[in-house]
Amino acid sequence: MTWDNVLICGVNWLGDSIMSMPAIQLFKRQNPSCRITMLVKSKLVPIWAMHSALDDVIELRGNSVGTLTTAGVVKNHGFDRAFVFANSFRSVLIPFLARVPVRTGMPGHQRIWMLTHVIRPCAGVDSRHQSWEYADILGLGDDCGKLDIPCLSVPQTVVEKSRECAGGIKGENWVGLIPGAAYGPSKCWPAEHFIEAGRSLVRRGKFGIIVFGTEDEKDLCSKVAEGIGDGALNLAGKTSLPELAALLGLCRVVITNDSGGMHLAAAVGTKVVAIFGLTDPARTGPLGSGHRIMLKEGIRRSRDIKRDSPEAREWLRSIGPEKVVQAAIELLG
Repeated sequence: MTWDNVLICGVNWLGDSIMSMPAIQLFKRQNPSCRITMLVKSKLVPIWAMHSALDDVIELRGNSVGTLTTAGVVKNHGFDRAFVFANSFRSVLIPFLARVPVRTGMPGHQRIWMLTHVIRPCAGVDSRHQSWEYADILGLGDDCGKLDIPCLSVPQTVVEKSRECAGGIKGENWVGLIPGAAYGPSKCWPAEHFIEAGRSLVRRGKFGIIVFGTEDEKDLCSKVAEGIGDGALNLAGKTSLPELAALLGLCRVVITNDSGGMHLAAAVGTKVVAIFGLTDPARTGPLGSGHRIMLKEGIRRSRDIKRDSPEAREWLRSIGPEKVVQAAIELLG
């Protein structure tokens, strides 16, 4: 069945958003005349504005009044179907209140009664990449073959502005470091390991280091940049999402935790050295080919870990900086 006017209730995290892009791209190819609108929180609007498969983006407003206001905006668009990617109760409540006639999503969070079409997790879901969950919701299924890599188009004006922002960095080649992770310490390689990796690259004489992070990660990123010393530039909290995408695209390689930044770097075509503790790269690893995954073998991995797991931190610490640097050097050629 084809649809004319579709709403997608998007996920709330940067990494999850990027992992949902391949399914949306395929859906658009299969339904080229369909108008697709994304509903997301304000912080993610800029990233979806750079995705060519979408026709429009609606900002999801906060609190109960914002929920009712957003439902009114959605109702005025006259959508004939809503695909709900997010797992929250509110993500279904809005298209329900807006009286979107067909509402498709997965069960959970006491929301099944608001869905008209319930998608059950497929058998063997734990062994598939998370990007396939969104393909299931969109009705694409395993028979659609291989999913594309995410496709983001950063405006050239943003690229040039970002290049000027990092113009003071030394070295012929830029290497990005992303020492933080929104999820918490369970996904963070130790700061001192990032420092040693950065120092090792700077000592080679031709690499400039850019440390990326959010406003909340400024202290961590300052520690890493100052620890590396001359040759490192800290841009934590100083970039918009489009500027961050542009700068990651200008890097030759990015050393990163399992984070939204990892997925963003891969989405703009930069190879990453991705460091995993207890999370599973088969489920949430960077999309695309040529990336390097750093992990300890022989441990039981899980999608659901505590935000601050001593076991996860121990395994992350056991991955030495020299191995990560070697992987980066190999990607740099």
